[in-house]
Amino acid sequence: MSGDLIHLRNLYAGDGGYLDTANHASTVQKSAGGKYDVATAESNNRISGSGQWRIFAQTSTPGDQNVRAGDIVHLWNTYDGNGGFLETNQHADGDTQGGKLDVCTNAYYNRASSVADWRIHKA
Repeated sequence: MSGDLIHLRNLYAGDGGYLDTANHASTVQKSAGGKYDVATAESNNRISGSGQWRIFAQTSTPGDQNVRAGDIVHLWNTYDGNGGFLETNQHADGDTQGGKLDVCTNAYYNRASSVADWRIHKA
C-alpha cells in the first residue's frame, strides 16, 4: 500500500542483495541535493533504516491506496530518520556492461523532471 515500509531485493544471480544507502553522496551528487550513495547489501537492513524504503504511489486505479504494476512511485529511505528520496543522479562511471545512470538519495523528492519517479514492474 502507498505509505508502507518495504525492502527491495535485487535478483541478479539469484541474490543481488537488498537496496541500501551506503556512504555519503559524492561531491557532484551533493551539489544537487544528494544525501547518500545507494548500493546493495547482504542484509535487508545493514544499519538501522538503511535498507528500509517508504513507498509513495502518485496514484493508482482504483484509488484504494494499493500500489500496482504500472504505478509510478517515489521511494524514501528511512536511514537516520531522513535518508532521502531515491533518484538517478549523473551518468554511471566506468560501466562497460550497459550501465546508464548513477543512483543516490536526495533531500528533494523530484529535483528535476522524473529523476525520482520509479515505475513498478513485475519481476
